[in-house]
Amino acid sequence: MTGAGAYLWFRIDDRLLHGQVALGWGRHLAPRAYLLVDDDLAADETSAAIFALAAPAEVTVTVVDAEAALRMAPDERTVVLVRSVAAAARLLRGGVRGPVNVGGLHRHEGAEQYLPYLFLDRAERDLLRELLEEGFEFVVQDLPENPPRELSALLDAGPSAERA
Repeated sequence: MTGAGAYLWFRIDDRLLHGQVALGWGRHLAPRAYLLVDDDLAADETSAAIFALAAPAEVTVTVVDAEAALRMAPDERTVVLVRSVAAAARLLRGGVRGPVNVGGLHRHEGAEQYLPYLFLDRAERDLLRELLEEGFEFVVQDLPENPPRELSALLDAGPSAERA
């Protein structure tokens, strides 16, 4: 997501900021900042401070709710992280530019496995299909050294615990 008026990268990851993002993607993208967009986390200063510890010392971590994120001017050296498909949809429909990296939605109630790191329930699948139909772009990829996968192809193929 480079260029004027865009963030460096926009990722859905139910764990938000963790080693895989800070180290794996951080080395690849070299961000100046992480913007964690999560309404609950923004209301919990202690938990927000713990997430900030996952980033290298030279990288800023800011935690905001979705409304605040939509009022912010995008910074092309900032990585945006959200926990859910619904949170990504809110930002996309509010004007935040993609594509969106779907990088980690793990086991949860009612979800079926598409990849080792991608589990989707019916509401998430339906919302992702809506967003694709609206023209938003997604790339499914857990780490930069692994090949990207096309979201529409995964949704069309259906869940599979066997897919690598």
